[in-house]
Amino acid sequence: MVSEMIKNARLSSSGRKLLTSQQKAYLVEEWDLSGLSCPEFCRRHGLISSQLYKWRKDAKSGAVMSIKNDGQLHSKTELEVLRRENDELKRALGEATLDIKVLKKSWRWINYETGS
Repeated sequence: MVSEMIKNARLSSSGRKLLTSQQKAYLVEEWDLSGLSCPEFCRRHGLISSQLYKWRKDAKSGAVMSIKNDGQLHSKTELEVLRRENDELKRALGEATLDIKVLKKSWRWINYETGS
């Protein structure tokens, strides 16, 4: 099953195998259940041992997002949404700061004219 899954994996333009998060999790689980050393498991299935170690480390540390998003904590879409929201909040803060300055100047002017 493992060899067939790896054989049928999509390839990137550079020829790298592209595995889904479920496939990565499955490979880590199969390795743990196989009782084989990492290098032996990788030789049998054409994998790179450092990558398998990384997937296992990410899974054990609870970094499921890292496995799901190929090592990134957030997907590109999530990051773009967060960046846009951050920009909007910065603009709103700038406008609020400007409003406060204008109100302070107005308040000082009113107090100056009334002699308070």
